[in-house]
Amino acid sequence: MSALPVVTRIAWLLVAALLSVVVALLGFMLKRSSGVTRPNAAVVAGAAFAGCLMLCLTLMDAAAGS
Repeated sequence: MSALPVVTRIAWLLVAALLSVVVALLGFMLKRSSGVTRPNAAVVAGAAFAGCLMLCLTLMDAAAGS
């Protein structure tokens, strides 16, 4: 990813963060609809956010290496 301009890298990082937020919100809503308390659903949402962001960053790093 180092070959890309800084503005492009920042844009892709923002896209990855937004996608992770959407996944976290979906995870929160799905957990809440199953009857789990808000704090427990927030833990699930945090794990979903972290997992999705790590996956996105890994994929971007792998794509930049090829």
